[in-house]
Amino acid sequence: MRDILVVGLIAASLPVGLIRPYYAMLTYAWISYMYPHMLAWGFARTFPGARLTALSAIAGVVITRSGDTAVLRQRENVAMMLLWCVFTVTTLVALNPVEAWPQWQDASKLIVMGLVASVLLTDHNRLRCFLLVVALSLGFYGFKGGIFSIATGGQQMVYGPGTSMIAANNSIGLALNMCLPVLWYTAHEEKRYLKIALRIIFFLTIPAILFTYSRASALTCPIVLLAIMFKGRSRVLLTISALLVGAAVFAYVPDRWWRRQESTLTYERDQSAMSRIDTWKMAWRVALDRPLTGGGFVFNTRKTFDDYAPEFRLIYGDRVSPDTHSIYLSMLGSHGFPGFAVFFSMIAFCVYSCRRMQRAVRRHAELQWIASYCSMIQISFLAFLVNGAFVNMEYFDLPYHWCGVVASLRVICRRTLSEGAAAEEGGLAQEVVTAAS
Repeated sequence: MRDILVVGLIAASLPVGLIRPYYAMLTYAWISYMYPHMLAWGFARTFPGARLTALSAIAGVVITRSGDTAVLRQRENVAMMLLWCVFTVTTLVALNPVEAWPQWQDASKLIVMGLVASVLLTDHNRLRCFLLVVALSLGFYGFKGGIFSIATGGQQMVYGPGTSMIAANNSIGLALNMCLPVLWYTAHEEKRYLKIALRIIFFLTIPAILFTYSRASALTCPIVLLAIMFKGRSRVLLTISALLVGAAVFAYVPDRWWRRQESTLTYERDQSAMSRIDTWKMAWRVALDRPLTGGGFVFNTRKTFDDYAPEFRLIYGDRVSPDTHSIYLSMLGSHGFPGFAVFFSMIAFCVYSCRRMQRAVRRHAELQWIASYCSMIQISFLAFLVNGAFVNMEYFDLPYHWCGVVASLRVICRRTLSEGAAAEEGGLAQEVVTAAS
């Protein structure tokens, strides 16, 4: 029944997307963040829903010529397109071309859909609906994980859906940390019942993050909460609520959780932590040996370890993981120094543009929603950069969607301020004419 429902909903959205590509883009976001097909047990799990809705949205944009293509000239989108060029070059000379090309296809889809979102998110209402889809899709796992953690007394790990990108405890922890500011800021604009629901999901997401047992996520969560307190308008309310939730959570924390966190201080005796450090060393060696192209997607194979870090195999045997456990070392090892520079420049452009927009709308009460969205995106990127130091989620959809959203916000902000200035000049001219007559 679930399979039929999920596939039926996705299939029904495909023809709609050809006429209204915005709705296909929202469906794509729902699939990308909630993974509804992973909640089924049969044929829906292998149904290519994300690809089909992506194709529907792209075809709809071409057929209807909807959206604002001028947004593609914004520096954030230019950086995304340049990053795709880097991905293509590094894949052509990849160390592991058999597995690199399928990963290149997935990465290309991320970038294209980030650009499509940027073209279609042309006003406040569309942005608001998109953010609600992101908040509720990821928030579903925060709510579910929070309830599960409380019910089990924190004795069990929280995992993501099925075999998705956010299935592992470390991955779902990063995704939920990035979602926390989205839940908090979207609640500001919603009606009372939805505001309450988003607040409940927000506070349940905190124990869900902590009980992933991910050390990186546990470190990042308080940093994200402090950033929200620092930038938020309801600082006192959030501080008191966070303290109450924190006290309630820590009353449940079992010894197993404390032992897991304490291993961060004694990482030399933790084989898992040491294997990650040795994997980073291997990625660094690949980057030094191939500084312009790196090893390409999925470069860390057994052969790569044999060539660049033979001591790893002597210590850990055949336990070679395809994960680099760091967005920084993964980008460096996969795409060399140019890929590393372009990827993090793209994020830097987003943060810089958000800062500029916040200053630009400071004296415009009707545009404070732009300032709120900018704060939300900055904090979400902070979560990505801190948590991502120990988790390789560089091909997660949300950073690319944020780049598209920031580019759209820049165009909306510039257009609205220009229209306001023109209206003021027109009103002043009318007053002069009236006075003269």
